[in-house]
Amino acid sequence: LLAMPATAQTPEVEPLPHYPQYALETVTVDDDTLAYLDTGGDGPPLVLVHGLGSNLSLWRNHIEPLSAEHRVLALDLPGFGVSSKHDVSGRMTDFADAVRGFVDTLELAPLTYVGVSMGGQIGLTLALEAPEVVERLVLVSPAGIETFTDEQAEALRQTMTPQAIVSADSSAIQQNTAANFASWSDDYAWLIEQRHALAERDDFMAYARANSASVAGMVDEPVYDRLADVEQPTLVLYGTGDKLIPNPYLNPQWDTEAIAQRAEEALPNAEVHLVDNAGHLLMTEQPEAFREHVRAFLEVQE
Repeated sequence: LLAMPATAQTPEVEPLPHYPQYALETVTVDDDTLAYLDTGGDGPPLVLVHGLGSNLSLWRNHIEPLSAEHRVLALDLPGFGVSSKHDVSGRMTDFADAVRGFVDTLELAPLTYVGVSMGGQIGLTLALEAPEVVERLVLVSPAGIETFTDEQAEALRQTMTPQAIVSADSSAIQQNTAANFASWSDDYAWLIEQRHALAERDDFMAYARANSASVAGMVDEPVYDRLADVEQPTLVLYGTGDKLIPNPYLNPQWDTEAIAQRAEEALPNAEVHLVDNAGHLLMTEQPEAFREHVRAFLEVQE
């Protein structure tokens, strides 16, 4: 994994609705302009990475609490949020390369990588390709533990097309958003508002293409068979009410507990926990439980 040339800069960047109330900065990595926030001072750095279809605002309830003891950085991956969206390959190695460039420019290594869903698979990829960068991993509902046959992978590619994303109506957006939670609350309605705001942006089709490419990227670069080589201490969290992992249509023979067990068996230095009353976005649905697990893990490791 090669870190591409990167330069730091801070031009004006307009946040999406419901972004955390911190100034956004930017860094340019191999022609991609990545938006990020950086707060918390001199503590050991935590780099927070979102998943498919989302952005750094997923961490908005955790930035201030975590920054009491750590330097906290959250970024928008290429193709997502308010980062640039041109020619996004969707490959996990390319996302990992972008994070590596971000880390190198800001001189953050060694760091604790915190990733949710696709961000978890990116973190595993980065830990394998650049172990000197990642000191420890916190994986929330990580992709990459559940595996797919070639036929299943093709079904995912065919389902998650740019046109399907662009043509989603309000009902579909509501349904897709609710699927991230064990139980719906109006406290999560901001995610729906933000999704509608995305649809009004000039770069919405590029965002849709990035999402479609990223689904293909996750199944085209599986990481499960390499997990024995992940030597970093790793915290894995899954919600008992996760409706997305495992995929209920493609892998109905598994439940979330089975996926968590796969993670525990495959990762040599992992601590795995199931969080009750939590779905895929468990850090949003059970924020205090999420932070308790993270703090306990970091206290032991640091």
